[in-house]
Amino acid sequence: MNIYALPPLIVSFISFSLGIFVFNKNRKAMANAGFLVCSICVFVWLFAYSIMYLKYDLQGAFLWGRVGYAGVLFIPAAFFHFSIGFLKLKEYRKFLFFIYLASSIFTVLLFTSTYLIVNVSRFPWGYYPQAGLLHPVFLVFFVSVYNWCVAILFFAMIRKKDSLFESIRLRYIFWAFLIPTLACIDYMPSYGIAIYPFGYFFIFFWLLLVAYAILRYRLMDIRLIFKKSMAYSLSAGLLTAFFAIIVITITDLLSSYVKVTSLKISIFAALVIAILFNPLRNRIQLLIDKLFYKKTYDYYETIGKITRELESMFELEGIYNLVGEVICSTLGLKSIYVLAADSTGERYVSVYHSSGKEKSIKEKLGHGRSIEVEGEKATLDSNSELIKYIEKTKGIVVKDELSSIGKEMDNLIIDTVTHDFKAFNGEAAVPISVDKKFVLVLILGGKLSGDMFTTEDINLLNTIANQTAIAIKNAGLYKGKVESERMASIGMMSATFAHEVRNPLTSLKTFAQLMPEKYNDQEFRDVFSKIVVGEIERIDGLIRDLLDFSTEKKSSRSNNFNLVSIVDETVEYVKGKLDFEKKNISIEKNYGNNVIDMSGDATNLKQAFINIITNGCQAMNGDGTLKVHINPNGEHVEVAITDTGEGIHPDDIAKIFDPFVTTKEMGIGLGLAISKRIVEDHKGSIKVKSQLSKGTTFTISLPVQF
Repeated sequence: MNIYALPPLIVSFISFSLGIFVFNKNRKAMANAGFLVCSICVFVWLFAYSIMYLKYDLQGAFLWGRVGYAGVLFIPAAFFHFSIGFLKLKEYRKFLFFIYLASSIFTVLLFTSTYLIVNVSRFPWGYYPQAGLLHPVFLVFFVSVYNWCVAILFFAMIRKKDSLFESIRLRYIFWAFLIPTLACIDYMPSYGIAIYPFGYFFIFFWLLLVAYAILRYRLMDIRLIFKKSMAYSLSAGLLTAFFAIIVITITDLLSSYVKVTSLKISIFAALVIAILFNPLRNRIQLLIDKLFYKKTYDYYETIGKITRELESMFELEGIYNLVGEVICSTLGLKSIYVLAADSTGERYVSVYHSSGKEKSIKEKLGHGRSIEVEGEKATLDSNSELIKYIEKTKGIVVKDELSSIGKEMDNLIIDTVTHDFKAFNGEAAVPISVDKKFVLVLILGGKLSGDMFTTEDINLLNTIANQTAIAIKNAGLYKGKVESERMASIGMMSATFAHEVRNPLTSLKTFAQLMPEKYNDQEFRDVFSKIVVGEIERIDGLIRDLLDFSTEKKSSRSNNFNLVSIVDETVEYVKGKLDFEKKNISIEKNYGNNVIDMSGDATNLKQAFINIITNGCQAMNGDGTLKVHINPNGEHVEVAITDTGEGIHPDDIAKIFDPFVTTKEMGIGLGLAISKRIVEDHKGSIKVKSQLSKGTTFTISLPVQF
């Protein structure tokens, strides 16, 4: 078994299968037919050569060498056939006939004389044809036709194209046609140079790249193909050399001592290479990326970044801005529009634009009616052909791909969709749907680099679209939850406030009803006056608490004050109320006459201390001890207020600062909520420690200067 015959045999069948596959995709296309001829030529060439390598008799090898070379003779004609078919150059067909005729003449000479191939010579890999007298003439013919193909492709590539997609396809084909130049290595053995003819690998790579450009309507970035193919080529080249070194070295070393076959050594070398290929390829790929592709984006890094950001976003505006900025900067776009469906679903309104000059779109609208401008916001009608096409495809739409994938579409519809794109200077549209309903459409402008959108770009956009859809849905759920909690809070506030106001109003109503009967009763009038004033003050206090809590704006009042004096005044005020109400509560003041200067709203801070101290006194039900301690602690000062009441249940501690939460029979539960906000407005914090049946400590920490 000759291991050198296996690679060309495998490549021959793959090439033939590829040609049949491409031809069946569009049998009427001249380019596809030309590609099939190329594939058949490669098949005949490589299949016959693989048989030639296996032959041990000179006559049989010479016959198969001639058959194989017949395939080579028609490759120039096949190249030209494909080139003019791909470029649709009908005027060049007359030249095609003469090129095929020339190849046919060379074929006749091949089988009837020794002018092209004299004979075959033996090499380490098997027999190989030797060049005859007219072989250089064929080489001149081959090179001339080949250069002609490259030239017409080059001039077609540099000519301005309306479609970026067609420009990229031409670029693919042009670079693909440069690859076969490396296959000239296969002619060296024909002139006596003993180098294994592996040039068929480059022809095979040409077939793959051309087939990809013909069949795919969304092409991979040519740079990506270059770096991947470079990594594979370098890896394969290095390991092939390593393979040859292993076989030759081990054979030379061991042949002197033991009898060893080249097949066993080849199998051993193949196993070693199979183990080394992936690690070596990865190292080379990393090196190529560092040298040539420093500025290309990292797909996974971009996905990770936007996913982390979106996880913590619950505001739609923030989501729109983030998505627009990330896509625009990552892909290097000229512009991007983020259009959100309005509440009616009849149109999509611009909520983000990269340049912020949306009204300039007026100049591009022409007579189209699907796009309008409201003030400075561009809108797209939901009945526009672009939106209809997006709804039909349910995927990303690229403008330059419409002509390639829209054969079933009416040309008028394609023109209308293209017009919608041009109105936004757009090149691609990315739909984002939530619960099978489109909520966003991103219209992407062209790239600053002039490149088209690659498969990697589309994959990135699809992933971002999915993450954005999840974020929008979460934002909707969060908004619903907040709204639900708000309504529940309003309901609870209404019930609590109504209950607290109803009690004093009931007292006032009762006394008002008794007034006509007992007006002359002096004692009744004294009691009436005292109770009415108290109940009115109670209602006034409830209203004041509610207004204080509903005022979200931070106090603008600021003055310098001594914190110790504020706390002491508060303690004395509460102590006076306790004495008046004849409560058996003692207050211990654990602070001296220190001066702790601060700045802020002294009135608000005093109200916060009143609320907390009063709350502690009420928790003791008229009997106990309240301790107030002031402890300067560097840049902060701590005020600790401790009562000996019943304590707070651990489950309730987290809720005590929530509005309208109270365990007392009186009050609406706003005192601690107001106090917490006042302290936080002063850059401070409140901590609570409590033990059931032992009491509670509120510790207020405030910065000395803020």
